[in-house]
Amino acid sequence: MNISTSIKSLCVLTIGVSSVALADEAIELKALLDANTYTIALDDGSLIGPGAELIFENAAGTQFVALGEEHYNFHIPAITSALFRELNDRYGYQYFMTEQDPVMMETFSTAPVRGDVEKIRALAAQYPMGVTFNSEQELQMLADIGRISAEVDDVIWGCDQASGVTHILDQLLNEPLDKPALDAVRELRKTSSEKEAVRDYKKGHYIFDADTEDFEQLRSDIGAAPGSRAEWLLDVLINSSRIFGFYKNGNENILPGYYENNRFREEHLKDLCLAKYRASETDVALPRVLMKFGSWHLYEGLSPTRIHTIGDFFSNVARFNGQEFLSIHFTTRPEDPEEAMSQIGFIWPFVRDLDPGEFAVIDLRPFRRNPNRVLVEKANGDEWLQAHKDSYIRLVYGYDLIFFVGADKEASFSSN
Repeated sequence: MNISTSIKSLCVLTIGVSSVALADEAIELKALLDANTYTIALDDGSLIGPGAELIFENAAGTQFVALGEEHYNFHIPAITSALFRELNDRYGYQYFMTEQDPVMMETFSTAPVRGDVEKIRALAAQYPMGVTFNSEQELQMLADIGRISAEVDDVIWGCDQASGVTHILDQLLNEPLDKPALDAVRELRKTSSEKEAVRDYKKGHYIFDADTEDFEQLRSDIGAAPGSRAEWLLDVLINSSRIFGFYKNGNENILPGYYENNRFREEHLKDLCLAKYRASETDVALPRVLMKFGSWHLYEGLSPTRIHTIGDFFSNVARFNGQEFLSIHFTTRPEDPEEAMSQIGFIWPFVRDLDPGEFAVIDLRPFRRNPNRVLVEKANGDEWLQAHKDSYIRLVYGYDLIFFVGADKEASFSSN
């Protein structure tokens, strides 16, 4: 047999083997899902069932557990409180890193506010733009975590841009500033507080429309000492204004726009939490942290925005320290899945057969051995493959687990 004939025979053999493998993969998809889907329930503030044990067993040896959420979901804050309590009991987790206003979260971490849901609600009402995500369930969760942790200060690490200005300016007024600087802060506060009296994003909010140069001028007027709290407060204002400015540019097709908004924001989140992390380090033990952000912020590798996220960064911090990182992607079943398919199509093969009235945990890691198992399933079709392949692959390698929280239920808000 000559070389040419050998190559042809090998190609025919390879094609034959591949066809059988693809068929086997399609057949094995349901079995793979069945083998890696675990029931879980929230019962009287505790997570129970095989899915709960899967999470807690895999959290052993971790330094960070990361929760990628859908914002303003009714169930996720209570699940987060239950997770934090169990991680605290089992593995000494003491800190909570979250996509919230950094200045307000410092206040929520400090007596007399810490752990007191009524005082937290009062501050959220006093400063309507001061809490990034302000549902009743989220505020209760922040109080729960403040009570559970045994750390003295800075339990809750707010890692987001500020959406409000007034509460930060009020804190600047408590700093040791000279009279001209105090007058400049009061003037800006008067202007901003009028627009921040009511939380209404549809009508815009002060920092979104403000010129970053106004905050730069305030920093110049104050002349805060390097490393001072006043400097930090001003940096939060300026960086937040830049983030909104890039987003506004994107809305108007001006560069730098959306990409720079995502890149600069992600770096801002990392810087905020890295500072908290360094302050919490001791010679005795590493800080162990539960993270909760919108799901795009916690992908390992590149996120859907093609950015290396805060989750990716801290997964490498854990690795550097010889620790593990566990990531969990929350998802719900939309009321009309077909209508929402453009947003959820890449995750739909995992959850479409689950009972929307129950919770479940799906282990994504076995799919990494051959991620094409879902992709080759004939029922998905070429259209699904073309629309969702990249997002699906990114999910399988970007998260460890899916936490299915059933039918979507929106959070509730105080009438005050």
